[in-house]
Amino acid sequence: MNLDDEIDKLLSTTTNPTNEPKLNKIGAEWQAGVIWNGNEGTITTNALPLEEAPNWDAILRIWGLDPENFRVIEPVLFNVWGNPDGALNRQWKGKVVQVKDSGSKEEFNELENEIKKYKPKLKTNFIGEGAFVVVLSDWQVGKADGDGLKGTIERILNGIDKVEIRIKELEKLKRPIGKLVVLWTGDSIEGCVGHYAQQTFSVELDRRDQVKVARRLLRDALMRWSKYFVEVQVMAVGGNHGENRNSSGKSYTTLNDNDDVAIVEQVAEILETNQEAFGHIQFAIPKDRLSITAEVAGWVLGITHGHAARRGGQGSELKLRRWLEGQSLGRQSVGGADVLVSGHFHHFRAADWGGCVWLQAPSMDGGSDWWREITGEKSESGVLTFCMYPEIRVTDIAILK
Repeated sequence: MNLDDEIDKLLSTTTNPTNEPKLNKIGAEWQAGVIWNGNEGTITTNALPLEEAPNWDAILRIWGLDPENFRVIEPVLFNVWGNPDGALNRQWKGKVVQVKDSGSKEEFNELENEIKKYKPKLKTNFIGEGAFVVVLSDWQVGKADGDGLKGTIERILNGIDKVEIRIKELEKLKRPIGKLVVLWTGDSIEGCVGHYAQQTFSVELDRRDQVKVARRLLRDALMRWSKYFVEVQVMAVGGNHGENRNSSGKSYTTLNDNDDVAIVEQVAEILETNQEAFGHIQFAIPKDRLSITAEVAGWVLGITHGHAARRGGQGSELKLRRWLEGQSLGRQSVGGADVLVSGHFHHFRAADWGGCVWLQAPSMDGGSDWWREITGEKSESGVLTFCMYPEIRVTDIAILK
């Protein structure tokens, strides 16, 4: 695997060939047409009557440019000259730029086309009432700390491979797992502002590219793993780094407005275009909620990112336990979880609380320079996996590194 090539592929942007401008190779100063130079160009009209203003949408179409994807920006120049019959004419010249689609329509088209061409190749057929659970936690794509973006992507790609190896190991052990459950516990991207003082200065990717990389990595993981199972369920919650925050560091829209869950929603829509290959994948994505539950192997499995657990004392366990107690007293669905999985705290922990087994997932980022400096601690990265069976809630725990 060439990691630089993999990163270039994850960050690539598809341009629809039909929208590429026609290049004018003549180069005369007032030659009608389009001269394109990288990301922008110059468009020059044919001769127009002196009193007629140009219709730029129509002129763009003449030269093969869709007005929805290109526009002419001020200021524009004009050149006045006369015909032999004495009539005056005018040519107009303006700067033309390509409009970037904030919704990344071209990228979605590319991903959908890839999915539509994919043919399912079911390699094995696990049989049983158990479930294999994979936790994708705290990728924070774009974070510069530690080994930065390159190290994070390398760990995620290796993690995708290691999960596939683990699936084959469980098959050899004849584990009765008929279902794959993928937990997306939030903080999949780093964000750009509002989480800590140095974030905007140090971040390696803008928000659009962070989302793009995380979306493509999740898509690739599900394509790889889903072929081993007849039933796949993806559960997602949003984290604090996925929040839409203002410059003061406050989330100012809604709990629903979160890039973590938006990424999973996008992947779900993309995979829906090929029901033959991916129709067995089901997605559970909450709206305006920070937790979600589902029945897995006869048990109630709940997930939350963990940033809402702010009380209860020092340490992740005390905070999550106090938070779960409040959810239970408030008759919230996650309060009845037999198994609770959380992210946010970037290290592996496990505890049996009697009515609930708690698993804290490690992260996949490069660590935190700030946390290391104030505490001296640095947690190991990895992918948390485990199995659930009707007769036992949690077993076969493995941290894949």
